[in-house]
Amino acid sequence: MSSPYLDGVIPIAVMPFDENDQVDLKALKSEIDFLVSIGIKWVGFGFGSEVYTLAESELIKALTYSGEVAKGKIGIIGNVELNSAKGAIERVNSIKATGATMVMMRPGGMMAAAPSADVAAAFREVGLACGFPIVIQDAPQNTGVNLSPQVLADLLENAENIDSLKIEPLSPATKISEVIKNLKDKNLSVIGGLGAMELIHEIKRGSKGTMPGPAFPEVFREIQNLMSAGDEASARKLFNRILPLLVLSNRDMSTFLFMQKYLLKRRGVLSRSNLRSPHSALDPQLPLEIEEMLVAINYDKILKECS
Repeated sequence: MSSPYLDGVIPIAVMPFDENDQVDLKALKSEIDFLVSIGIKWVGFGFGSEVYTLAESELIKALTYSGEVAKGKIGIIGNVELNSAKGAIERVNSIKATGATMVMMRPGGMMAAAPSADVAAAFREVGLACGFPIVIQDAPQNTGVNLSPQVLADLLENAENIDSLKIEPLSPATKISEVIKNLKDKNLSVIGGLGAMELIHEIKRGSKGTMPGPAFPEVFREIQNLMSAGDEASARKLFNRILPLLVLSNRDMSTFLFMQKYLLKRRGVLSRSNLRSPHSALDPQLPLEIEEMLVAINYDKILKECS
């Protein structure tokens, strides 16, 4: 069976927590159902899902449940931190058993001092051993591991089961250009991230998709559709309308996560917007600032136009 091709808008699910700080599976079902209902084809789990706060058993349970809820209507992308090839192989195999379609893998922070060749070798070993599609996540500002465009391109083009790259340093579009420049096959799956802050630049430089938050993925999809149709002017106009929201959410990770959950709560998808403790302090003025911003950009009208 051929590997799935990752493209388009691939939201990273937020992880809902109940009043006792436990994973809220009922709310997770609501989120998956929402994404299916608006025609989204993929959902991933990653930093935006607060995976760094989850026990291994919680992540496995959430992935298994998401797959059961999705019933094949949406592809599920699991998440693994690569601290060693042997440990990652076991984790990938556990995720494979949940029924997930792919797994996103990022190098752990302890690999920051390791030679790039050794990190790349670990990715190769996992891909070869697991026989399961892997998305490499390149987020050096979060992991401390900065693989070069040449190394990433070589992994995508030549390593077994490395089927996609998610490129999201602080300037994703620039690195996407460099990665694609080093690819012989320019149609391989290179996608952007960082909350879609540079979406149009990423598309113009050859990205095949993006992994934003789940609060308004249909807007990003419409921007991609307009770009594909050659209507860059309309794509930029729409992007500029939501840009104030993206800028506000870019303050820090906790602000981004809260805003995603707040907006999903506002859409009736979630009932709570709490993050798992501990987390960095949230500005008490943030909800007011969000509401003022939504009025200023006529957010509800944007959603209707993109539905």
